[in-house]
Amino acid sequence: MKHLKIQVQGIVQGVGFRPFVHRLALQNNLKGYAYNDAQGIIIHIQGNSKDTDIFLEQLKSQAPVLSKIENIEIEEYPMESFNDFQIKESQNGIHQTLISPDIAPCEDCIHEMLDPNNRRYHYPFINCTNCGPRYSIIQDIPYDRKNTTMSDFKLCSQCDKEYHDIQDRRYHAQPNACKECGPKLIYVGNKQDEDELENAINDLKEGKIVAIKGIGGIHLACDANNKQAVLRLRKRKQREAKPFAIMAKDIQTAKELVDISSVEESFLISKERPIVLCKKKAPNSYIELSENKELGIFLPYSPLHILLLERCPVLVMTSANLSDTPVLIDNEEALIKLKDIADSFLLHDRKIENRCDDSLIRIVNDKPYFIRKSRGYAPIVIHTPFDVDGLLALGAHQKGSFALGKNHHVFISPYIGNMETIETMEHFTKALDTYKRLFEITPCQAGCDQHPDYASTLYAQSLDIPITKIYHHHAHMASCMFEHELSGPCFGIIWDGTGLGKDQTIWGAEFLIGDYQDFVRIGSIKPIDLIGNEQAIHEIGRIGLVMSMDANIEQTFFEPTKQEILKKIRIQNSVSATSMGRLFDGLYSILTKKITQDYDGQAPMLLESMVQPTDKKYSLKFYEKEHVRYFDWTPMVKEMIQDTDDIHIKAQKAINTIIDMAIEQVHTLNKEYLPIVLSGGCFQNLQLLQGIYKKLMKENYTVYWHEKVSCNDEGIALGQLAILSQRRK
Repeated sequence: MKHLKIQVQGIVQGVGFRPFVHRLALQNNLKGYAYNDAQGIIIHIQGNSKDTDIFLEQLKSQAPVLSKIENIEIEEYPMESFNDFQIKESQNGIHQTLISPDIAPCEDCIHEMLDPNNRRYHYPFINCTNCGPRYSIIQDIPYDRKNTTMSDFKLCSQCDKEYHDIQDRRYHAQPNACKECGPKLIYVGNKQDEDELENAINDLKEGKIVAIKGIGGIHLACDANNKQAVLRLRKRKQREAKPFAIMAKDIQTAKELVDISSVEESFLISKERPIVLCKKKAPNSYIELSENKELGIFLPYSPLHILLLERCPVLVMTSANLSDTPVLIDNEEALIKLKDIADSFLLHDRKIENRCDDSLIRIVNDKPYFIRKSRGYAPIVIHTPFDVDGLLALGAHQKGSFALGKNHHVFISPYIGNMETIETMEHFTKALDTYKRLFEITPCQAGCDQHPDYASTLYAQSLDIPITKIYHHHAHMASCMFEHELSGPCFGIIWDGTGLGKDQTIWGAEFLIGDYQDFVRIGSIKPIDLIGNEQAIHEIGRIGLVMSMDANIEQTFFEPTKQEILKKIRIQNSVSATSMGRLFDGLYSILTKKITQDYDGQAPMLLESMVQPTDKKYSLKFYEKEHVRYFDWTPMVKEMIQDTDDIHIKAQKAINTIIDMAIEQVHTLNKEYLPIVLSGGCFQNLQLLQGIYKKLMKENYTVYWHEKVSCNDEGIALGQLAILSQRRK
């Protein structure tokens, strides 16, 4: 006979682990008890040695699908007098457990919800131990109902019976509820039907815009097949061009809009349910939804969504927020702030504790390539062999995020947004406070960006702990290195829009050699003057004008008087940027004569989307200055302007040239064949990413890109934390 104490750490709360342990104990004739504590789950089992051995083997091999065991510690204890096996009240303590992300409804729950004979028929908050809200409702650890926003709802007798029945899949399901005792829908609008869901569905069918409260935030929705409704939503939300995400009823419905590979389908139907960028069936179709060749598609990830999509099979579902502010989560705030956008509201009375935007991915080499990592994946946890305990990284300015270290775990925030408003900064600090509380982390050292005006940098300076300022592109490089557990030195190709460099100028098309301690800039591109500084990022014709002037073949972008004024302003008020993002802005403006872009990254995205295949390219020219090898883009621009090929062919030739430029820089600057890491927001362009990767791999270089975090500034915090960790060591 043996009495064992077993401590299990990982994602083991809120995923049906205790019920699984209970059933396993009964199957193996074992007695004892189990309970949640702040480190995970504690199990005491007692029985003969053969049965305890089988229990331990099955504990690992048959664990619930949503669980993730990180560590098991076993200790032999003195024999006790147990009468049976029980699940006991949770205990508090040092917070070491991991938290499950929000999970899409399981097939069992969907079947019950659509069964007219089931007591939860059409109940939009159905869930069980295998699915449902987790991170968005949790307030504290251990993960028990009293520590979630479900504490506002007292279980009815039937739900309580399920909760305590070991044979029921809702055994100890913390968000368990039904029509009698759980959350309820709230409709605000002009319809008079007593059925809130029916009112909202009728509004959508009539072409109205409905604000719909989901799991991690509120969406603005309209019928994606109603062009006028879509255009009305664009006008009211002041989102003239940025693509909308489309929620489709099922895979078959989605396939009417886009081509879907088997790997893309596997992610669309996965428990995480991210938005997946897929190619349109016809490149120029659904322009009102997306101006490029792709559509962001996702499937219903809450019971409410499933019920809506049963009747409205294709909906625009875009975040409900005002410009540059976080997605709304509060009912009263939504009713006030969205009154001029939404025609009606379909809300509910379950509080969203932790907001979470929809995750966004592309599939590259049959793996997810994250553009935004949030709902379904948050809290984002990366296990590392490095000691990161007590470290805080505060990220950059665009696509804000933070990272916290505890022992050998990095906890990365969900997507926060651009740190330009008070509301976003409040979201940032609230999410940070939540992470510190849930994982019981007290930072002892922090890292932030070198840029003195970033909101995250200013916040860092308000903390009463040592601060390390880290260069933007070094953090990008370290982020990719850290993901792949590279120690350095490495060769970084780091391409993005903006980041402060060591010479206090704007960088963004950099070739670096370094490790976590430091780096050296050895390559870049010829600087581009930004007339009027940041104004040039929005009015990209200014960049096109500068690039054509420098190529000695000036083009007309503005009416004559303004163009002459801008040329004078260039001398008096401009900054230079070695930025790949700005280079793409200028190339797009020169090709199309467009002088503005409606959102950050629009021009580079459209340039990628407009290409037609060709192997042709333009000339390459380099020059060296102060030990840095620069790509001189002026011959490329001059040849492109003079080129008589179709505009779409010229776009491809420009991209081919930039890919070849990268390869030539590697040949010259990386003669030691150091591992190469690709990072920065420009590598959201798959032509660049895959073109450079394939050519370098053919030449036997080792090449890495991001697989765990985004290549854009959302991934900066991980790099900052990596640098802090290794410098401390």
